[in-house]
Amino acid sequence: MATTPPRRSGRVAHLQRVARRRAAALTDSRPARRRRHPLEPVPLAAQRPAVIPVPPAAQQPTVIAPADGWSRIQQGANTLAALGTLAVIIFTWLSIQQVDKEHALTREGQVTDRYNNAVGNIGDDSLEVRLGGIYALQRIMEDSSRDQPSIVNVLSTYIRNHAKKPEQGTDASKEPASDIQAALTALGSRNPAHDGTARIDLRGTYLRGANLGSANLPDANLDGADLLDVNLSGADLDGADLDGADLRRADLDNANLRGTHLNAADLADATLHKADLSGADLNRAKLTRADLTIANLNDVKLTGANLSGAKLNGADLGRAKLNGTNLNDANLREAHLNVANLADASLIRANLNKTELTDADLREADLSHANLAEATLVLANLANADLTDTNLTDANLNTADLIDANLTDANLRGAILTDADLTEAKQ
Repeated sequence: MATTPPRRSGRVAHLQRVARRRAAALTDSRPARRRRHPLEPVPLAAQRPAVIPVPPAAQQPTVIAPADGWSRIQQGANTLAALGTLAVIIFTWLSIQQVDKEHALTREGQVTDRYNNAVGNIGDDSLEVRLGGIYALQRIMEDSSRDQPSIVNVLSTYIRNHAKKPEQGTDASKEPASDIQAALTALGSRNPAHDGTARIDLRGTYLRGANLGSANLPDANLDGADLLDVNLSGADLDGADLDGADLRRADLDNANLRGTHLNAADLADATLHKADLSGADLNRAKLTRADLTIANLNDVKLTGANLSGAKLNGADLGRAKLNGTNLNDANLREAHLNVANLADASLIRANLNKTELTDADLREADLSHANLAEATLVLANLANADLTDTNLTDANLNTADLIDANLTDANLRGAILTDADLTEAKQ
């Protein structure tokens, strides 16, 4: 007889249902939804926004961005194009450099050939061929500064060998031959900045009547050269050596002769109007009747020089060394001789009207019969000077030293002698 299982009690069934609900709550991660009361208002976040219809005309087309892979492909292509362009530029630059080097080598070879041909031509017997060689060398100097020093030496040697002083008894030419003049022009027109260590050497040459106007001849060696009647107006002879040179009747107007060596040079009757001779050495030089009007002779050395009859109107001779110099009959009107050394100089009959001689040294100078009217001799040292029959009208001799000076028959009318020392002066 079958047995019937005992019926569960209601309490047990209730406990089982509670256990199942708790187990279900533990396994479910989502929070349980709270029931909303019918009268509770709906939250804004839970409200569904109303859909507003957009007119077809206002709708924007949808832009679809390219894929990342395609963008990278395009960037790579651009990079490759840029690298290719750079490679082309570098290759072109290298090619140009190579071409320039080849052209430079070609030019050097051409210049060398031209130089060799020109040097060969100046040794030719034909005057025309020699002239062509000289002109070719001049052109090479203009085109190749590197070759200028050697060309300066070649042309200097050429002139020395072909412009020698004539022997006694032979007819002396009044101007150089055409090839010599062409070589002089080539040297005078060059740019001295490219000379390097080269120096124009024309010592002892015979260049009478040569045309060297505005020539560039700084530091040139013209020692003992015959430059009679030469044209050197406006020439640059800064620091040049002209010791013992014959410059009689030479035209040196506006020439640059700063620091030039003219020791014992002959400049008789030369024209040096407005020339710059500052710091030049003219000791024992001959400048008789030379025209030095308004010339700059500041700090010049003229010890023992002969300037008799020279024109020095308005010239600047400040601090010049003129001790023992012959200035007889020289015209020094309105010249500046402040602080100049004229000790033992001879200024007989010299015109020193309105001349500035402040603090000048005139000890034992011979100023007899000179014209010193309106001259300024403040602080001048005239001790033992000879002022016989000198015109000192209106001269300013304030604080001058006239000890033992000879003032016999001197005209001192209107002269200022304030604080002048006239001890044992002869009047």
